[in-house]
Amino acid sequence: MDEDFEYFLSKFGPPMAAQPVTSTTVERYRGRLPDQLLRYWQELGFCGFKGGLLWITNPEDYESALEAWIGDTSIAEEDAFHVIARSGFGELLLWGTQSGFRYQIVSSTGWILQKSGSRADIATGEADRSLRWFFSGTAPESLDIKDKQQRRLFDRAVAKLGSLAADEVFAFEPMLALGGKQELDHLARRNIHVHLDLLAQVTPREILDRAALAKRAFGA
Repeated sequence: MDEDFEYFLSKFGPPMAAQPVTSTTVERYRGRLPDQLLRYWQELGFCGFKGGLLWITNPEDYESALEAWIGDTSIAEEDAFHVIARSGFGELLLWGTQSGFRYQIVSSTGWILQKSGSRADIATGEADRSLRWFFSGTAPESLDIKDKQQRRLFDRAVAKLGSLAADEVFAFEPMLALGGKQELDHLARRNIHVHLDLLAQVTPREILDRAALAKRAFGA
């Protein structure tokens, strides 16, 4: 493993629930995703980390969810996007063939967070380096969700409900868009594909850049 991924592992720990990746799947994404990511797939498989807080995903499994969430937005016309990772709360991390890590879908709230991406680096042949930085720059705290008292939820959810399986997510019930509360007692383990589909049907979407997110979060 390269030093960037070693740093990622120092934060997230060893992989769990690994599923081998076939050569057919690797070749399906050759030229569409960085070779470095394909090497991670071959070395580790599709797998989870830190009790299921983060998962390296098979993009093919999330094509329908991606269509449901961005298919009718301007994002779909911007680049060819793939879900390369997702969180234990159903956040989807999107990698664009030409733009790198450009969007993060926070499915529980409907926020689609715009990232800086790495279009210039990819255009000059540095997609692998950008991918390594994506992993080294990802922190567990950035994928956790806080309750209304600003207490992080994920570890407490694992302690109460158990670690997630590869097809599971911690879901708020009722969904936040239907009046649910962002509290531990309102979390349940659910199938992620079913849950993402239901969320897409009832949750209004909002594309937020950094300034808009700061204004929404802090009123700045």
